[in-house]
Amino acid sequence: MAAAAAELGVSKRQVTRLARAGDLDVTREVGGVLLLDSSSVHRWAQMRRLSGRPWSEAVAWAALAVLSGQDADWISPSQSTRLRHRLRRSDAEDVAFFARRRAVTLRMRSWGGTDEYAIGQYFTYTGVSALDKESGMASRFGLATIRSGRTDGYVNADELDAAVENLGLTDDLDGDMTVRVVTGKNPYFASIAKHETTAVAATTNAAEAVSIAAVALDLMESLDTRERSAGARVLQELIDALP
Repeated sequence: MAAAAAELGVSKRQVTRLARAGDLDVTREVGGVLLLDSSSVHRWAQMRRLSGRPWSEAVAWAALAVLSGQDADWISPSQSTRLRHRLRRSDAEDVAFFARRRAVTLRMRSWGGTDEYAIGQYFTYTGVSALDKESGMASRFGLATIRSGRTDGYVNADELDAAVENLGLTDDLDGDMTVRVVTGKNPYFASIAKHETTAVAATTNAAEAVSIAAVALDLMESLDTRERSAGARVLQELIDALP
């Protein structure tokens, strides 16, 4: 807690407020002391802070869908119009700030192996995993296919316990799996279907990737400068291209 306060230049009480609000990822709480994911502290330190409340999960995913040229039919036409106007006045850092509550991020490690098909039953790939597994994604971001062994993906909260059990996941601040948990009723993920078993059986990809705007936003959270810059560039291009 003290180290996080020093890095962010705030009091320990403010660090606690940020953690309770979901801006910093809490890995566990021991005796009333919050243990924080250091990568979330680094991300918050490098994020531009703006005035205003963060978007709700539904609005954040509507924004990412709109930027990716997808339908966001879970918000009203008037909400969609207002959101488009706001996005046109925003830049990539603005979107990163206001969409930061789109998921709860956990750092984990799998002791059950890294079978892609098994992982794909629960994960929708994003970030570096999307670069590795989605055709053409790496070139779109101007990055080489990484094949880092890391897994970055979204998991529905209703399936998290099953994923933990079946993939042998454990909390690990240095783990190679970034698990982004969305609520069970997340409208974006309710509107897209994962590949059917018969479809994925014939591919090396066990799961599809999320929208390109979400991939860009998640890359912006990377501690790797090239990945972060590539994510910001592509997200800004999507904003600039918004009709």
